[in-house]
Amino acid sequence: MPISGAEALDWFRQAGYDLLPVTPAHAAAVERLPDHHRDPFDRLLVAQAAAEPMRLLTHDPLVGLYGGGVIQV
Repeated sequence: MPISGAEALDWFRQAGYDLLPVTPAHAAAVERLPDHHRDPFDRLLVAQAAAEPMRLLTHDPLVGLYGGGVIQV
């Protein structure tokens, strides 16, 4: 990455992005997901999208299998 994580975080805040914390409810929602995808971070993103509810855009066809609020682009 051409900038540090701290610099990226500063840019996100300056741009007005809302940061979504990982909550215990998000972590628990991972258990209810079908086993379409083995990547734990991707599964957490899917669980967050379902729990909030929000939409998750992905280019990954395996993540797209979750459907619902997951939109494959």
